[in-house]
Amino acid sequence: MADLEWSDFRVVLALSRGGSVAAAARILGVDSSTVSRRLAAAEDAVGAVLVLRGGREFRFTPEGVLALRTAEAMETSVRSVTASIKAAKQAIEGKVKITSVGSFFHVLSPVCDIVHRKYPNLQVDIDDTDRMVDLAAGEADIGIRFAAPTEPDLVARKVFELGWHVYASREYAAQYGLPKTPEELRDHRLILYPSSRHHLTGFAWMEQFKSEPGRYARVNSTSVALRAVLAGTGIVALPASEESQQLNLVRVFPEPFHFQPAYLVYHESLRDSARIRVVADELITYLTLRQKFLKGVD
Repeated sequence: MADLEWSDFRVVLALSRGGSVAAAARILGVDSSTVSRRLAAAEDAVGAVLVLRGGREFRFTPEGVLALRTAEAMETSVRSVTASIKAAKQAIEGKVKITSVGSFFHVLSPVCDIVHRKYPNLQVDIDDTDRMVDLAAGEADIGIRFAAPTEPDLVARKVFELGWHVYASREYAAQYGLPKTPEELRDHRLILYPSSRHHLTGFAWMEQFKSEPGRYARVNSTSVALRAVLAGTGIVALPASEESQQLNLVRVFPEPFHFQPAYLVYHESLRDSARIRVVADELITYLTLRQKFLKGVD
């Protein structure tokens, strides 16, 4: 025996409010035969007569009254949930989680305070991770990604370009000197990244200048690369955003070798959410004002 569905209860409600099969059909936007057929299917599902018919008039059996009261309660619940969801979408409160790579945390962290000052009931958390967070699964609300998303249900907007420079520590420069051209990088110790990162130009660019294995080392993230270069291990490619945090870094070449597009991304189901919208707007404004810093251009 099949269970009743919400559509069956809607037929019962329409019959009660319309007073006839024809009126119920008009309420539901279907024809009378469809109402009669769906009512018969509902009665078969529960194994009981819900409505006693007598010409154009009908009355509910005790089982039918129970179905009607249940339908009314279900309708109230649906309306309440719908209203709550709509209100939540328009409320600027709660929590918004932003995700980006770990090395970008210090760039984004001021946004938390900016948002909180304007919207005291809204909390912004930043998740710094080197893995691809699943926005569709709700692991985060907004992502800052350095590659255009390929998932069809994600909304993306390019908001800035991240410049990549070649860096050394001041101690390394004083001891070994700095190359004057990219080709001279072959004569220096290099800090390189694994092949799994090479789909992004910033991570792959210095591969062309590596020499014998003893002249380079590999690290798996920019945070480890930063520690390595500050320790004097060698020369490395890093996003320009790292430079402001480290006075001991020096640019090997004056200009960036690459500009990496960056995208603000969120799931399309959040498009009309007020809390997502205000945080996204604050992020876009904040990052746009820092374009020069993020590009690493003087």
